[in-house]
Amino acid sequence: MSYTTFGQPDLDLRPPPMKRETIVAWIEYCSHCGYCSDNVGDLNGTARKNIIESSDYQAQLSSNEYPELANRFLCYSILLENENSLVNAAWQALRAAWTCDDANNQQGAVRSRLRAVKLIEDSRSANLKFSNQHGLDQCIQADALRRAGEFQRAKELLQHQQGGEEEIIKILFKFQLHLIESNDTRCYTITDAQQYHDLHKE
Repeated sequence: MSYTTFGQPDLDLRPPPMKRETIVAWIEYCSHCGYCSDNVGDLNGTARKNIIESSDYQAQLSSNEYPELANRFLCYSILLENENSLVNAAWQALRAAWTCDDANNQQGAVRSRLRAVKLIEDSRSANLKFSNQHGLDQCIQADALRRAGEFQRAKELLQHQQGGEEEIIKILFKFQLHLIESNDTRCYTITDAQQYHDLHKE
């Protein structure tokens, strides 16, 4: 599917319009077996059969606490977590959060973001590479915590940065700390962070 992208992504790297409008195409679902994946035609479905049939997976798939699309992203996240593909599992949880945002399902969005936070932490503990960009994992994690109202945890995460980050990462850290101090859970873009930086240059 082709699309045109205009604008900057959100702080958690959710794509700008028009790409974000294609989110329904980012996950596939088999109505026969309940398999959720970015490609249900792959050969992994059989190997994942035990997880697909598990009570946790089935409960998530049929949960009425999330939009249907969010359930599918979360089910895929469960599969990936069981395979220790923790980085991709975290991204699927974030996609579930974005779906909940669009449906004005605040509690579902919070739970999905906190799942993403845990998976990012687990990936770091397992020495899995989140990104080639140093500090990006902390940016994503801090934004998820802030959007979930976990301000103290987000602040502590950013205060323990390792150093050596690129300038754009430092700009994002600074903007996140400003939002945290303001108890602001709203959605912002990378452009917002850059504009804040330009207005508050030392």
